[in-house]
Amino acid sequence: MFGQTIDELNSNKKVAKFLEKEINKKYTFKEVFDKEVEADDEDFEYFVKKTDLDNNGFIDLVVNAYVPLIIVLNNGDKNYKELNFRNTKFFSDNEPELDSIAEIGNEKVLIFETEIQEFDDEEYPSIKIKENQEALSYNSKTKESEWTIRDVKYKVDSLTVKFGEIVEYKNNKSKVNKIKELYFSTTGCFGTCPIFEIKLDSERNLEYNGKRFTNHSGMKSFRLNQTDYDNLIGLIEYTELKKLKNSYSVNWTDDQTGILKVIYENGDVKEVQDYGLQGTINLKAIYTKLFEINKNVK
Repeated sequence: MFGQTIDELNSNKKVAKFLEKEINKKYTFKEVFDKEVEADDEDFEYFVKKTDLDNNGFIDLVVNAYVPLIIVLNNGDKNYKELNFRNTKFFSDNEPELDSIAEIGNEKVLIFETEIQEFDDEEYPSIKIKENQEALSYNSKTKESEWTIRDVKYKVDSLTVKFGEIVEYKNNKSKVNKIKELYFSTTGCFGTCPIFEIKLDSERNLEYNGKRFTNHSGMKSFRLNQTDYDNLIGLIEYTELKKLKNSYSVNWTDDQTGILKVIYENGDVKEVQDYGLQGTINLKAIYTKLFEINKNVK
């Protein structure tokens, strides 16, 4: 019986077996590494990284091979969690690629690069240029894409793991504004998006209302467990909501909107409306926590 821990994984074949058994049965060797036979040790070192991403004392797994990047958090006692960074709603040719894992202070920072268009470069604060790269370009005369040698621009994202999710890395510790209450609600979409409302106070008292496409229909009140509460509130405080815009929107139609409202102990109020739920990396991490709460209400 296969029962190796992440620490003991020393080949691509063992990594694939671990992923298939512990994470998702779709992660077969061929699916993950796009090969029929086991690759050599040099390939293993290139594709697989083992490090403690969240400083909890357990070794985590990063597999950067032929499927989209796989990140597995290790919470001990064979309690594993896969993290998703990609936008899973719509496939894009310009997917973020993991360039490296840096160590800054006592934190692990994942450096991602995403190819951008020339006219987008003013939108991003951190740009990297790679010269003389083979890349697809649009030929306006032939109206077709063709391979050319040109300079390619990439936006650079520095991410880390906090509270069990991937978030933007920040090296400054800001003053925490304590949260008194939060409200979150979703609208419908063209499909089966769950429609629900959540109210949560500082005593962990949660009022839930499942409206449509939820596991629980109607009202339910309970006390959120301490770990889930600490992770959710910690994410929101880390995100510094008051620095974000009040509204975000994707450029496609028929999606749902999430409305997050936070009331702070000093009386400040911040509300963010997010059509498509893709506003920022940190907001997506917060939504992940809130949708997990929705899923677990039976």
